[in-house]
Amino acid sequence: MRRAAAGRWALLGALLLTGCAGVREALSPAPEGVPAGREGWLLYAVGQLRFEAPAEWVRSGSPRHLTLQRPDGTARLEVSTPDAPLAGEGACLADAAEVLKRGGGMERVRQHPTRLGGVRALLLEGDQNGWHVWAWAACDGGVQYQVFLTARSPAPPEVVETYRALASGARVGGQA
Repeated sequence: MRRAAAGRWALLGALLLTGCAGVREALSPAPEGVPAGREGWLLYAVGQLRFEAPAEWVRSGSPRHLTLQRPDGTARLEVSTPDAPLAGEGACLADAAEVLKRGGGMERVRQHPTRLGGVRALLLEGDQNGWHVWAWAACDGGVQYQVFLTARSPAPPEVVETYRALASGARVGGQA
């Protein structure tokens, strides 16, 4: 009887410890930006992906899911990475295609292979209900980075500059 009770307590303890990792992640603050090489921009990191964004955008989220929103609500940038890597780059890219398919209901959709942060990626671009969407799913081996930039159409110049900074300046590993 004591062994059965001890086994149940051990199982309960293991379940609690497993759950604590998710709780710690949820309670951890979003990554803070550090000054970038240009005025008014900050450098952020989610996993090994480093990128610049406007300093005045409001941040929230956790270390694995950063959300930056323009103060007037006309644009939003979300960068995330899953808790566990996928089984290699092939599985990552196949999953990337599935991730981008979830954006159904968009018009004027364009999707193509590209690079983001120096690694292989897929890019989806389209419009939905007055919003323009740029979405990348980039793979570094089995680690996938999902980047969604949405803006009210027509996108303000600062948002277009944010898109350009992501497309050309993001880096996996090292500094952006």
